[in-house]
Amino acid sequence: MDNRDLGKRFDEVFQKMDRAYERYARSCGMTYSSLALLQLIWERQPCTQKELCALTMLPKQTINTIVMSFYKQGLLEMLELQEDRRRKSILLSDRGRELTARILPKISRAESRSIQQFSPEEKETFFCLLERFSAAFCEELNG
Repeated sequence: MDNRDLGKRFDEVFQKMDRAYERYARSCGMTYSSLALLQLIWERQPCTQKELCALTMLPKQTINTIVMSFYKQGLLEMLELQEDRRRKSILLSDRGRELTARILPKISRAESRSIQQFSPEEKETFFCLLERFSAAFCEELNG
């Protein structure tokens, strides 16, 4: 298999997974980006928009649009930071915690059950290869 075929196969595999995440996000009334950001807020709270930008590599305006939408829906609380009143700490509200408790476990279960189909040796090989690929890819792309 030449490099072009490998690249195509790689793209097809990851696009298929991206489409599954996107379909699930749509079934929850969200975009892929908003679902990913909600999950990140849940994992990292409290956090700031600046931290979310750094973690996602999404533009500041995209992060702000999603965060403000979540805030208007009552999913988030935003508290001024003591050290810089212009920046706000982002936390899930009660409503946000209820939503994440309803929709995020399905993603975790799907990911967990998918990897559980591998033997312990396959899991170790899979993650070793994925980590190695990721490191090589980042090095090649970013020098």
